[in-house]
Amino acid sequence: MTTTTHQNPDITTTPSAAPRSSAVTARRTFLVAAPVLAAAFTIVGAVGDPAAGLNGSEMIKIYIENPSPLQWKSTGYHWAYAFWILPAFLGAGLVRGKGGWLANVAALLAFAGMVTLPGMLITDWYASAIGHEFGLEGTQAVESYMESTMWGIAGFGIAAMAGFVIGVPLSVVALIRAGLVRWWTLLAVLVPLAALFASQGAVWGGLVCAAGLLVYAWSLAGAVKLAGRGGTKTRHEAA
Repeated sequence: MTTTTHQNPDITTTPSAAPRSSAVTARRTFLVAAPVLAAAFTIVGAVGDPAAGLNGSEMIKIYIENPSPLQWKSTGYHWAYAFWILPAFLGAGLVRGKGGWLANVAALLAFAGMVTLPGMLITDWYASAIGHEFGLEGTQAVESYMESTMWGIAGFGIAAMAGFVIGVPLSVVALIRAGLVRWWTLLAVLVPLAALFASQGAVWGGLVCAAGLLVYAWSLAGAVKLAGRGGTKTRHEAA
């Protein structure tokens, strides 16, 4: 005997979404945590900097005379820059469709920034150590020689600034294009950059940076949730 079944055409079924793997969850959690860690290390660097807000010869002289607090400053900013740039690299995986190529370019620039800018903080320690042994004139002579004869230093600087100043904001533009974050997220990364350069590393600049980075993290958390649902913000939500 043959049995036939009839399916009601008015009833449709859709397969349930596959559960997200723990590895993906961990990766996206790290994406959101990165700006929070950057905020914390920025404060460490700003508070530890014995020459916060200064530049030039006066800054170098203070670094020579204060190697212990200088280590906190350089270590803090080393990790701050690394975690600051990281979301521009990891966040590319969230973008589908609109903004995809912008996210790719931002990720490439971010990679260039991550492998150059954090490591350049070690020059603080060299400047301090050379000055301890040979005085301020010795430090300035070494720096002048390196800048005038070694083109690789300029190359590192260009890559560092491209990743930090261009890559990070560009990654946010890609997320906005994809409908994953709101437009003001761009301000959350531009204002800290402006404060960092305007303050020359002063404590108030570090606090502004930290505040902006926390807002950035909060916005990224929303992007991760939307990406996990495979959705985008509506026009009302993006306002």
